[in-house]
Amino acid sequence: MDNSYYTTTTHSQMEYAFPKNNNNTNVVYHRNRTGPNYFRVFYKNAAQIRFTPKQVGAVFGVARFTPTVNEIREWCYEMVTQYGSKTDKSDDGYLNYIAKQRRSPEEPPTSGFGPESHEEPNDNTKMVV
Repeated sequence: MDNSYYTTTTHSQMEYAFPKNNNNTNVVYHRNRTGPNYFRVFYKNAAQIRFTPKQVGAVFGVARFTPTVNEIREWCYEMVTQYGSKTDKSDDGYLNYIAKQRRSPEEPPTSGFGPESHEEPNDNTKMVV
C-alpha cells in the first residue's frame, strides 16, 4: 500500500494510511459512501476498528501519550476535519480538539495553577500612607 496518497479498495470505500505506519503499528482511515467512517488500528498483533480519534489513542493503552501516539491522534483529527461526516464532527472529543486549536498560543489560559493564569497580586492593592 502506498502511504503517500490513498488507495481504493472498492467503489464505496477509500483508505488513507498514516504516513509513519510500520510492521508493528498501522493506522488507516476508511472513508465510506454508506455507513460511518472508521479507523482500522493494527497494534500488538490485533486489528481493531475505532470510530473516533480518542478511541484510537485508547488502543495503545499506557503508551497513549507518547509522541508517536500523539502524532497518530493528530493525524486522526486531521482526517476527521478533512473527510469526516456531520456526525463525526459533532463528537465531543472533536469539538474539544477544535476549541484547543482555535485558542491562540499567546492567550493565557483562563484557569490553572501556573503564574500565567493568575493576576498580578500588586495590581489591585492601594498604598496606605
